[in-house]
Amino acid sequence: MTVPRRHEPTVPRGTVASSDSEARPPAPEFRRDRITALGYTSLAAYAYCLYALAPFLTLLRRDLGFSYLVVSLHSTTFAAASLLSGLLFPQALRRLGRHRLFWGSVAGTAGGAVLLALGPTVALTLPAAAVLGVTGPMLQTSTMALLSAHHVAHRDRALVEANAAASLAAVLAPAVIGSLGGFDGGWRAGMALPVIALMVLALLGRGTSLSGQGTAATARSTGRLTGRFWLRAAALGTVAGIEFGTVFYGAPLLVDRLGISVSHAATLMTLFAVGILAGRLAGSRLVSSPGRARRLLAGSLLLAATGLGVLWLSHTLMLSGGALLVAGAGVANLFPLSFSQAIAAVPDRSDLASARNQLVVSSAIMAAPLALGALSDQVGVSAAFTVQGLMIGVALLLTAVDGRVAPGGAGSTP
Repeated sequence: MTVPRRHEPTVPRGTVASSDSEARPPAPEFRRDRITALGYTSLAAYAYCLYALAPFLTLLRRDLGFSYLVVSLHSTTFAAASLLSGLLFPQALRRLGRHRLFWGSVAGTAGGAVLLALGPTVALTLPAAAVLGVTGPMLQTSTMALLSAHHVAHRDRALVEANAAASLAAVLAPAVIGSLGGFDGGWRAGMALPVIALMVLALLGRGTSLSGQGTAATARSTGRLTGRFWLRAAALGTVAGIEFGTVFYGAPLLVDRLGISVSHAATLMTLFAVGILAGRLAGSRLVSSPGRARRLLAGSLLLAATGLGVLWLSHTLMLSGGALLVAGAGVANLFPLSFSQAIAAVPDRSDLASARNQLVVSSAIMAAPLALGALSDQVGVSAAFTVQGLMIGVALLLTAVDGRVAPGGAGSTP
C-alpha cells in the first residue's frame, strides 16, 4: 500500500519562499509627523550642547582663569556622567515611563545648559557638566528609542535623518560660540540656542503622549539581550571609536603631517563635520527603501577607510582637505546605521537595547581618544593614527560575521 505524496506549493527555480522580503506586504509610507519632529529637534539640541562644550570650556578658562586641570575635570565629569546615564536608563525608564523620562531629560538638558552658561565659578560649572552628562545622553537614548519604536519599518531612515539634524547642530555650535568669543562674556549667549530649541520642543509636544509609541513589548526595559545584539553593539562601539578618534586626533595629525598651526588645523577639521552632514543627508535617501542598511554600512566603512588612508598619507593641504570630506562622508552613517542594526537584533527590547548602545558608545568615546593619546606619546601621532585603520578592519570583520548569522537564528530581525 502506498501513501499518496503530499504536494506542497511549488516555487519556481531562482525565486525565494514566501518568508522572504519579496513576499511580505509593502512597508507603510515614511511620514514625518509630530513625534518625528520631537525626535529630530531633541537630538539636534543635545548635539549642539555636546559640540559646544569644547569651545565653551576654552573661553571659560580664558575669562574665569581656570587651569587646564580644571577644564579637563569638566570634560571628564561629563564623560563619567554619560556612562552613569547609560547604566541608569533602564531603571529610570521603569520608574518614570517613556513620556516622563523624555520630558525630564529635556528639562535637565536645558537646565544644565543654563547653569553652565551663567555659572561664575567652578562650583556651579562642574555640576552643570555633570547634569548635562546625565540628562543629555538620556535624552539621546530616549529619542533614539522613541524614533525606533515609532518608525519600525523605516527605523534606518528615521535614525539617519535625526543624526543629520544633529550633524547640522554640531557644525553650528562651534561656529556660534567661536564667533561670539570676541565679545566680553557675550559668548555665553551661544548656549541660549539649545535652550530655546528645547523650549520650542516643549510647546510642540504639548498634549502629545509618548507612552504609547510602539507596542508594550517594544518598550520593555528588562530581559536578556541576544548574542547577535552584542555582536552588533561591538560594531557600534568600534565605529564610534573611529569617529571620535578622528574628531580628537585629526587636527594633531594635520599638524604633524602638514606642519600647519594648531588653529589652522582645527579650522580645517570643519571639513570633516561638513562631510558627515553631507553623508547623512545622502544616507537618508539611500536608506529610503528597507533592506539597504547592511550594504550602506559596508560601503561607508570602505569610504571611511579611503578618506582616512589618504589623510594619513597626505602631505598637501588640498589633498588633506579632500580626504577629510571623504572620511566625513564615510563616517557619517556608521553610527546611526549600527545603532539601528543593534536594535533590530532585539526588536522586542528597543529601550533596553538603546540604553546598552549608549553605554557602549560612551565607553568608546572615552577609550578611543585615550588609547590614541597614550600611543601618540610613545610613537608619535602619525604612527598612532594607524589604530583607525585597525578599527575599520575590526568593524568590517564584525559586519561580515553578522552577515553570516543564519536569518532564523536567535536575535535575528523578524
